[in-house]
Amino acid sequence: METRLFGTTPVAAWEGCFPWLRAGTTRRTDIAGSRAEAAGPSAPGEKPDDVDLTLAASWRAVVRSRQVHGRAVRVHGAMPRGVSVTGEADGHATGASGVLLTVTLADCVPVFIVDPPRRTVALLHAGWRGTAAGVVEAGLDTLSEVFASDPAELLVHLGPAICGRCYEVGPEVFRALGEAVPVDPAPIDLRSVIRRQTIAAGVRREHVTVSDECTLCGESRYFSHRRGDRGRHRGYIGMRESDDL
Repeated sequence: METRLFGTTPVAAWEGCFPWLRAGTTRRTDIAGSRAEAAGPSAPGEKPDDVDLTLAASWRAVVRSRQVHGRAVRVHGAMPRGVSVTGEADGHATGASGVLLTVTLADCVPVFIVDPPRRTVALLHAGWRGTAAGVVEAGLDTLSEVFASDPAELLVHLGPAICGRCYEVGPEVFRALGEAVPVDPAPIDLRSVIRRQTIAAGVRREHVTVSDECTLCGESRYFSHRRGDRGRHRGYIGMRESDDL
C-alpha cells in the first residue's frame, strides 16, 4: 500500500500506461514547515530529510546522491532497505523493483527515462553545466550498455524546470551548449536543448514529452534558485514490486 503524505506532479503522459511505474515531482507545499523547506543538495552521510522519510514509507529503498552538475550516472541493483545517500552523481539507473531513484531540483531539468520492454528506469539532474558535460548522453548510454536498451524504445519526459522565457544566461552558456552565441545575455530554453540531444541520440521524436511548467514564473508550486528559494523539490522514478500497487 502506498503512503501519500503530500501531493506530487506525476508524469501525466505515462499515467495509466504502466501500472508498475511511478514517476513525478514533489512540490514545495508538500510538507509545510518541514526540513524540506531549507534542504539543499545533500552530501553523503547526511541524515535523511522529511521528504526522504516520507518517500521511504512507500518504497523498499530510496536513493539520492551528492549532485555536482556533472555527467556521472550510478547504476543500482538490489538496495538495502531505507534511504541511501551515495557519493557524487547526477544520474541514476536501475532495473530493480522497489527502488525509488530521486534527484534534487530548483530550476534544473529532471530527465525521466523508462524502457518499458526491459522494465528499466533512469533519472537525471540536468542543469546547463551537466547538459554541456553530457549527462543526458551518459544516461542513455548507461541504459544501452548495462541493460541493452534500444534508444528507439525509450520514453523520455522532461519535467518542471525554469522556462526559456525566464532563463537568461551569458554567452558562455550558449557556447558550452553548442548553441549560436549571442553578444549579450539572452534567454535559453534548456529543455529544448535536452530534447534535441535525446532525439540525436536515437530516441524517437514522438517518445519525448516536455512539461510546460516553469519553476520560476509558475504558481510557486516548486522551488526556484533564481527566485532565491533555499529549498529543493525532488524528481523521482521507480518500479513497484507488484503491478497492482
